[in-house]
Amino acid sequence: MKKNVVYALFLGILAVTGLSFSSCSGNASDAKDKTEEVADTEEEEFFISKDGQFKARFPGEPTRDSQMVPTEAGDIEMISFVYEKSATEACMIAYSDYPSSLVDGQDPMTLLGSARDGSLEGNLVESDKEMKVGGWPAIRTKAIDKTQNLYYVLEVVLAKNRLYQLLMVRDGSYPTDEAIEEFMDTFVITMKK
Repeated sequence: MKKNVVYALFLGILAVTGLSFSSCSGNASDAKDKTEEVADTEEEEFFISKDGQFKARFPGEPTRDSQMVPTEAGDIEMISFVYEKSATEACMIAYSDYPSSLVDGQDPMTLLGSARDGSLEGNLVESDKEMKVGGWPAIRTKAIDKTQNLYYVLEVVLAKNRLYQLLMVRDGSYPTDEAIEEFMDTFVITMKK
């Protein structure tokens, strides 16, 4: 599977989220990501992003990418980590920092719902679940892109002013429950509340 399919979905999320946040005004945040590592000793299987303030178990070592994405809220940097298991299956974690003033005072589930809706526009949503990830608001959605026969499991999480986006994509069928558990369910946000 080409990374551009995965990136296209994430850019859609970011663009739509930027649109939904832009109705508020305020100052920008300057967080940057420079250090990632694969954990050693007791958390050997975890990939850790210190600046991204998360850890998760990828099925293999992910590739890091950074892009500036234009939104109505201004240019937003998206840091992403992608692992392509095969030509037909991939997983990704991305995050972007929004100006705090665009997030503060807003209903987090409404913001997450806008991100989800925009990214999955035109796709068949089969399930949607509001949840918490380490106490942070999140939505997990399963959807199908019938034109490309791609099956998505998308999770959007809002931690302060940081939008995390987790994605598993597979050609022809959803990732197995076991694969979801081994990747998405191991995602931990390490920032303090």
